[in-house]
Amino acid sequence: MAYADDGVGAPILLVHGWAAHGGFFDDLKSRLSQKHRVLTPTLRGHPGTGNGKAPLTIETLADDIVHFVQMLGLKDVVALGWSMGAMALWGAADRVKFAGLVIEDMGARITNDADWQSGLAAGYTEADIPATLNEINADWPAYVARFAPRMFAPAAREKNPALIAWASSEMSKANPEAMAPFWASMARQDFRARLARIDAPTLVIHGGDSQIYPDDATVFVANTMPRGERAVISGTGHVPHLEAPEEFLNLVEGFARKQQRQPELKSGGVVT
Repeated sequence: MAYADDGVGAPILLVHGWAAHGGFFDDLKSRLSQKHRVLTPTLRGHPGTGNGKAPLTIETLADDIVHFVQMLGLKDVVALGWSMGAMALWGAADRVKFAGLVIEDMGARITNDADWQSGLAAGYTEADIPATLNEINADWPAYVARFAPRMFAPAAREKNPALIAWASSEMSKANPEAMAPFWASMARQDFRARLARIDAPTLVIHGGDSQIYPDDATVFVANTMPRGERAVISGTGHVPHLEAPEEFLNLVEGFARKQQRQPELKSGGVVT
């Protein structure tokens, strides 16, 4: 995987979402790296990193995260997963002892059915998956032009059209031949039971005006994870780290500081 490695201090790992890349975290990375070592990979099959030979699935991304952490010898790492990136971290959590997890606007399962209505908004079901895959493969730029703006809250779209145009342009660079299998894999995932076994302290950040996930989706994640807590950033959608960068930064830094207590130097030695 291509990745950026910035700053020094307790490590924070930033894992992007579907059809994005590490550059979506550039502003957050710059701010966090003033106090932390920040690792920002671009996931397999996304712009800047090759597909490799393994299947393009959430399970493979989880394996990649485990390998990444082990090869870099990361200890006491707080990991942030935005959207699909959260699933990659959940899949890795049984093999990596994270100091903490930050989950950005992601649910435990994206499809809805009679027993689960906290998947993607607008009642997305398993029956809708083939049509989505057809749209992705038939005309990727057109699909991105419809999907990317919906990631942002209506107020953000009006206030910062340049940001939405940038996100759309960057996502259009992704390869639909990789994005389709990743979407299919994401749609098969169901982390509802597994979340209860992930013991890492977890902060779930929800965009108050998210058009991708309903409020119940992140409530479920925070309530199911044994050490979960939730914060809502009003006026933001599926990308609060871009829509409200200051508030998002403060939440992440405050959470990381609690999980990665730094030794305080005193005369005569080190006091923790």
